[in-house]
Amino acid sequence: MPVLQPIESNRLLLREIKEKDFDEIYRIKSDPEVVKYLTWGPFTEEQTLNSIKKQIAFQDAKNRKVFVLAVILKDTQEVIGNALLMIENDDVETAEIGYFLHSKFWNRGLGKEVVECLIHAGFKVLNLYRIYAQCDVENVGSSHILKKMGFRLEGHFHKNLKVKGNWRDNFLFALLREEYIQ
Repeated sequence: MPVLQPIESNRLLLREIKEKDFDEIYRIKSDPEVVKYLTWGPFTEEQTLNSIKKQIAFQDAKNRKVFVLAVILKDTQEVIGNALLMIENDDVETAEIGYFLHSKFWNRGLGKEVVECLIHAGFKVLNLYRIYAQCDVENVGSSHILKKMGFRLEGHFHKNLKVKGNWRDNFLFALLREEYIQ
């Protein structure tokens, strides 16, 4: 599996997570608004540290399948979120993406740039055929970003994921390499 080099957009840099990112990642993962639709969080300092250690350990995995990246605002060098690209297996050339940004950076088009970077990495660097994403049906911002980036809504799963004690509905979006190229 190739090493994933840092990926740039107009305003963002996505690169591997580092231990020095702890304070900024903790600020993000402890924000109740950020984790509202996620299965975890808000995180304590200890949970954040454990999470970062696991994510850094992925970097040394043989036949690596999981890429967790820090989302950095290029102007300030501030870590403002996380991005995920998780390859199912080499045979099917399929991966799931995920992302979150600190709530103070919402509604600025930055989520779209994160997804652009993940799509580029998936199709151009890792030579994937299919990229998909899931989001809570009430996460209107994420649904909007995925649709805007050309993802098709492929499914509405009813009460398929337990989030903070409640069963939630999720959407499944997908994009194929040939759709992206067009």
